[in-house]
Amino acid sequence: MSMDILSLDAVVRELNGLLRGAALSQIHQPGPSELVLRLWTGRENLRLLLSVDPRASRLHLTAKKLPNPQAPPRFCQLLRSRLTRLLAIERLPAERIVLLHFAGSEKSRWTLVAELLGSHANLVLLDGAGRVVDTLLRQPQGPRPLLPGRPYLPPAATNRIDLAAGLPEIPALPFERWLLEQITPMTPLWAAELAAAAACGEVPAQLLGHFREQWLAGDFSPCLLTWQGRPLLSALLPQYVEIAGLQRFASMSEAADAFYGEASEDAVFGSGKGELEKLVRKASQRLEKRLANIAAEAERGQNYERQRQLGDLLLANLYRLRRGLAEVTVDDWFADPPAPVTIPLDPALSPQENAEACFRRHRKGKRGVEHIARRRLETAEELDWLAGVALAIDEAETAAELQALRQELVAGGVLKPPARPPRRLPAPAADAGLRQALSPSGLRLIWGRNNRSNDQVSKSLTDADDLWFHAHNLPGCHLVLKREGRREIPEADIQYAAALAAGYSRGRDDHKVEVMVVEGRSVRKPKGARPGLVLAEPMRTLVVRPQRLPEASAEKNEG
Repeated sequence: MSMDILSLDAVVRELNGLLRGAALSQIHQPGPSELVLRLWTGRENLRLLLSVDPRASRLHLTAKKLPNPQAPPRFCQLLRSRLTRLLAIERLPAERIVLLHFAGSEKSRWTLVAELLGSHANLVLLDGAGRVVDTLLRQPQGPRPLLPGRPYLPPAATNRIDLAAGLPEIPALPFERWLLEQITPMTPLWAAELAAAAACGEVPAQLLGHFREQWLAGDFSPCLLTWQGRPLLSALLPQYVEIAGLQRFASMSEAADAFYGEASEDAVFGSGKGELEKLVRKASQRLEKRLANIAAEAERGQNYERQRQLGDLLLANLYRLRRGLAEVTVDDWFADPPAPVTIPLDPALSPQENAEACFRRHRKGKRGVEHIARRRLETAEELDWLAGVALAIDEAETAAELQALRQELVAGGVLKPPARPPRRLPAPAADAGLRQALSPSGLRLIWGRNNRSNDQVSKSLTDADDLWFHAHNLPGCHLVLKREGRREIPEADIQYAAALAAGYSRGRDDHKVEVMVVEGRSVRKPKGARPGLVLAEPMRTLVVRPQRLPEASAEKNEG
């Protein structure tokens, strides 16, 4: 969720005290919707993050070291060439729009406008005359085109009552709704807080007046809290509404940095486990319904061979047929024992044409059966793939892992690609997504955390003489036990590897799980198969108790 107007106001006041007059030492663009400005205050270097991500547009200092691409994008290059020192920061009255005023070379002046308006968020660079130089997200069309050389026009002003202008009279309307619809600055949390206080007997005018005085004085209490089941960033601490999980911070930027960090990604960006689990569950239900339809279609098409028999019977009885007959009864020698059968005819066709119609239905039915078999196999493989994705979602622990799974679902056609590229996360290591451990005798064990890392295990890390493990008929990891030159592998190592393969499968909570043991040379990936799907010929199967390692004991490489 994007930063609300109260939090933004608190950040702007905080930044004005810290950054006014700071020298701009570096600008980089870690992602398509983010800029980081590194500023030297004379005492310390601070990083100012500006994000126009439609899910979380915001402005605050950050302690996180975000990636700095080697080749700066277009807008980043422009800012580097123009801006040298931050002069002041201001928020437009009643708006989530922040103006960052900069000095440039030869006494030039520039303004970076941060329109932090959720789905309409953007960054706009203006020259000293207030004309648009360029924008981060170009918008040549629409009700307010932002084009180079044109005067900058802010969005149309809202018709809300700005508390900065004074305290309004409170009409005879539901207090909470009036606050939300007519007053600025206001948030849903604080409209509910003031309404709850009024319900306890407090005078609404006095409540609103106290809120206004606290806001104008900058008497903020930056915090994170949970309200109505949702985590929130708040500039003020409520007292009347029921909250949970309260965390207080020394500054608004620290609170925002924590809120928009990885730990809150699921709730803030709406791209966590819950969303993906629901998506995969719905896709699996569609495929299961498709399988049921395929089975019904296969049942209907089972009589195609009978059409060939009827065609043969008609050809053998042509002398009894003539155009215009609606049916004919002949001896069916295909039955055991032979018995009369009545064959429907098309009166408009000749006897030979009626026989050919039977053969045509036979050929069509035969093709249909082949098509049904292919569809059934493809659907079953897609269900297996989704089962692997569901397990990987359940096992995922970081935002990067979830983003990789989203990308896999996009590539698999289950999820539509985002209108804008996703937030850039740190580049994974070459062995990202793998777990490693040692067997009892010291042999290496490597297994995947998701479909793509399972592919890496099976295709790249499994040699012909290695042993490969997978839970039988269950979604789970691909695990390889490296032989490393040994002729014989101790049975204890094989049992241990099988137990881990069971532990990192959907059967991890079962008492016993059957696990396949396969030589590496017998594992192959069919051409065009989805990630995580391979063919393997088991040497044998083992029934083992699932086992997982403590996270500190498993050498995890996060994706």
